Amino acid sequence: MTGPEKAVAIIALAVVAVGWFNWRMWRRFRVAKAYRAGWNAADFDAMVADNGVSPPVAALTRDLVAPYYGPGVFPHPDDDFARFLMIDDEEIADLVESAWERLGLASPTPAAPVELPSMKDVRDLAVYLQSVVNGSRPA
Repeated sequence: MTGPEKAVAIIALAVVAVGWFNWRMWRRFRVAKAYRAGWNAADFDAMVADNGVSPPVAALTRDLVAPYYGPGVFPHPDDDFARFLMIDDEEIADLVESAWERLGLASPTPAAPVELPSMKDVRDLAVYLQSVVNGSRPA
């Protein structure tokens, strides 16, 4: 196989992989949208309120994760970051940093780092943000 043939094969493989990933995400959100017909922001707020999350923090959480959902799909507290939303720990840390800014809190610095707890799903993020608002976050 010549150099240009190898390049074409690699590019074709990359296009197939990206297409497969996009199709998988589209299918997942289409199923979620059908399954959650009638699900709305108030339902999300009510579910996280059972975990002690205030309405402003619930709204903040919804706003933070909304870009990871398709149009017309509202977040659910049990949506798994890794399996459903395909978000890694670094992206979760970015969400938390954005939340701190929106809450008007000073971001952690290398001199005063904050270790984030393990967050499996959207509910864990909402509960953590509530602990930050309450001032009882883990050190």
